[in-house]
Amino acid sequence: MRRAAVVALTVVLALSGCVTVPTSGPVERHSPVQQQANPGVDIAPVPPAPGASPGLIVEGFLHAMATYQPGYAVARQFLTTGAAQAWQPESGVEIYAAGYPPQASDSGVVLTAPLAGTLDPQGSFTVGGTVYHHDFGLVRDAESQWRISRPPRGLLVSQSLFGSTWVRADVCLWDVTGNWLVPDPRFVQIGKPRLAATVRAVLGGPSSLASAAYRRPVTGLQASAVALGSGGVVTVDIAGATDTLDMDGRRRLAAELVWSLTSLKGVTGVRVRSHGVSWELGGRDGVLTTAEFAEGAPVPANPDDGVYLLRQGTVQRAAWADPTASPRPLPGAGAPPRALAVRTDGEVVALVTDDGTEVRSVVVRDGVTKVELTGERATGVRWTRQGELWALLDRTRGRRLRAVKDDQEVPVSTEGLPIGQIRSFAPAPDGVRVALVIENQGRTSLGVAAVVRTSAGFRFVGWRELAPSAWAPTGQAPIDVGWTGPAGLLVLVGGSSSARVINVDSEGAVATEVRPNDATALVQLVAASSGRAVLRGPDGQTWRFVGGLTWEPWLNQVDAVALP
Repeated sequence: MRRAAVVALTVVLALSGCVTVPTSGPVERHSPVQQQANPGVDIAPVPPAPGASPGLIVEGFLHAMATYQPGYAVARQFLTTGAAQAWQPESGVEIYAAGYPPQASDSGVVLTAPLAGTLDPQGSFTVGGTVYHHDFGLVRDAESQWRISRPPRGLLVSQSLFGSTWVRADVCLWDVTGNWLVPDPRFVQIGKPRLAATVRAVLGGPSSLASAAYRRPVTGLQASAVALGSGGVVTVDIAGATDTLDMDGRRRLAAELVWSLTSLKGVTGVRVRSHGVSWELGGRDGVLTTAEFAEGAPVPANPDDGVYLLRQGTVQRAAWADPTASPRPLPGAGAPPRALAVRTDGEVVALVTDDGTEVRSVVVRDGVTKVELTGERATGVRWTRQGELWALLDRTRGRRLRAVKDDQEVPVSTEGLPIGQIRSFAPAPDGVRVALVIENQGRTSLGVAAVVRTSAGFRFVGWRELAPSAWAPTGQAPIDVGWTGPAGLLVLVGGSSSARVINVDSEGAVATEVRPNDATALVQLVAASSGRAVLRGPDGQTWRFVGGLTWEPWLNQVDAVALP
């Protein structure tokens, strides 16, 4: 192995609340806005000054919208009486690209800018990609002051203000089987509303796009109070139909609240009460932490430490903790495989063999081999935390995926996905959401969907494409994708020439380049929720993420890599 050249990264592959929304030009280095439980004193918006010009009225209105106030009373002062009464700031948020200020002229004040993204009333982010155009309709009121007669339907903020006044809350909800907590990320305004907005998101249930993958929320519940106390403990008072909740129902709701609120920096625990009485579900002094709800956690605990390789015609296991040690061959692999994957616990490896027509599993400990699938040509394999083995097929339509669970093949419907060959299939740490790269007639798309598991089989819902205009504005096609945490992705774009690695959140709301400087060509990327990641070049050279914002060259002569 050649001498390790340590290269600084631009971001840590960790759980952060980044909310910058790039829309054009090169992917830039960003300083992420951290998810905060207590960001300090809110900056109060300033009402319109007497005699302010039309341009200043619009600028003041835009700044007033970026700071939360009950009812947005100050922002309404920039509007005519009729517009103030009709305006609905709670209806959603439109985020326009920074660097496009409103333009004032004799005919009025107009804002024209790329639309970076939108938030629906639930706080779910959707990537933009169109051009936003709005005439604010400046008129004089009865006191001859300029006021806005045509406000946007909801809130309108620039991406720079959005990045400094909103944070991501990883709202965690039970999947439809009730076995796994699955993040459904939302964006909430910093300051006083952030905790209450997160609780409302939990009680309101999943966002509409992939709602079929989640359990329905309990109806008739409201949060009568949400307060941050000492030590980062949040007290949530639940009102409404709490008597309908049995002990299991209370435990499930408390788990959602605890995992969701602790995704905000500074929240250490949650106390849940109804009728003034704390719910007795464990913890200390009624304070619940994620330790009380480890079952079904959105990220599996203690994944295997190994890195599994196809190298020099054999299957090998390298130790992440000891990168200088020589990888050891695994028994039972047989003929050189085409692709591999490893189960979360590191106990079983799956291999694609016989020119893709056979998928086998091999027990790492003793090499015991079992044929899982035969027939149609497979191009890759993946495991989910649910213990399912998935195979990617060399097809653009019809059956493009196969799955095995407990020695039985499970029917898979891909009707909920775009037409095309699935080039990369990356199950999230929760095992319910999946990131995919799909190629069809020369166009490659990256998106996220959710798996619905029923007795009839598996199907996909909620496909959402992460438009390249947000995370890869240079137009380079996605090649491979992996998850770095419950809501973070690494995406390899460009491939064999001028390759880049982009860190993008699962909503498409932040993108940052993170590739090694000495890697111009890359063909594979693997990542794990523990923050580990490995890149592979076409010549078999690999790079590993080693922490402290660094990559380093690692093993060579590698044909494929897999992480648990």
